[in-house]
Amino acid sequence: MKQFNEIDYTNIGAKRVGIGVLGYGFMGKVHSNAYLKMPYTYTDPPAHPVLIAMCGRDAGKVKDSAMRFGYKGYYTDWQHLVEDPRIDIFDNCANDYLHFEPTLAAIKAGKHVVCEKPLAKTVKEAKQLVKAAGEAGVKHMTCFNYRFLPAVRLAKDIIERGRIGTIYQFRGRYLQHSGHNPDEMLENVKYATVKGSGIMLGLGSHVIDMARFLIGDIKSVCGLSKTFVKTRKTMSGKNHHVEVDEANVAVVEFENEAIGTIESSGVSTGHKNQNTWEINGSKGSLMFDLEDLNHLYVYLEDEQNEDVRGFTKISVTEPSHPNPCLILPRGHNAGWEYGHVHALSHFVNCVLNDLPVAPYGATFEDGYRVQVIMERLKESSETGRRIQLTF
Repeated sequence: MKQFNEIDYTNIGAKRVGIGVLGYGFMGKVHSNAYLKMPYTYTDPPAHPVLIAMCGRDAGKVKDSAMRFGYKGYYTDWQHLVEDPRIDIFDNCANDYLHFEPTLAAIKAGKHVVCEKPLAKTVKEAKQLVKAAGEAGVKHMTCFNYRFLPAVRLAKDIIERGRIGTIYQFRGRYLQHSGHNPDEMLENVKYATVKGSGIMLGLGSHVIDMARFLIGDIKSVCGLSKTFVKTRKTMSGKNHHVEVDEANVAVVEFENEAIGTIESSGVSTGHKNQNTWEINGSKGSLMFDLEDLNHLYVYLEDEQNEDVRGFTKISVTEPSHPNPCLILPRGHNAGWEYGHVHALSHFVNCVLNDLPVAPYGATFEDGYRVQVIMERLKESSETGRRIQLTF
């Protein structure tokens, strides 16, 4: 009989960090998956996350999700999750309306906190979270995961090294089509439900953060929001009045004098999840599309011979590229979920080694500034005025 060498996991030298996740739906699953992948995605992971507890109101569903991901247990009351002393990082993946209160409670309990975007439902709530996290001295991150895609990080590096010169324009849009059919049942159009936040908070926040991450702060906005389907039928046959936005278009001006357009939509028929942007500079341009997330399109005028000048399609899968997926060889594409793997790994590393979350991670201050921009865009749509921003 061959000898079986059993591994004693209790003596593994890697640091342990206790994780508590609020929410068992789409985002709760994505974040749980990211924590599980950390130890084998990197040759030297910052830690081995220990999945302590998942929390959700439906006992049957949260138990099922917790078992699938290997959590030690589950709660049906988020206050119990916050109070668990084994949890070092409180990760809020709940619906938008539950971002503020549980996150604030976790901060006051001394937990390091990750909160899915948008950080809150209002500027007042977001500002309070920034203040509380600062006073408590805890690490905090708004989970704008697209910052951590290799193509986006490569674009950031190219811009910071001045390779595209002075930036003139940014064009960004995030398009989906879940609400394009007026006859679609309300329950299938999540952003339009009673607890839905609308499209700007759900999708537009991503584009606004990307614009700030790559170009810099925004100083003025002029926007237009629209709700096309004002009444939807529920599955029980009742009429529901839709009070949230379904599409937004904005013109923005950046502090560095660049200009840009930002668009988000839940009624863009045929678009399942298109998040794309283009940046034009005096010496080059960059283009990216989430539906082709392993490639960055680059045009650098000074770095190409005249006879072959044009956009180059860069496969961002080299070991030298930012945020490589080390378990995959070059040319083997990583998936959408790796944005969260890299984002949460970055946060864990910041917690354990007392490193700053910014500038690559979005802090609660970043989440707050996105919140201000969204509220001013709504105000601009209602008043028809261009609005100067103050934070």
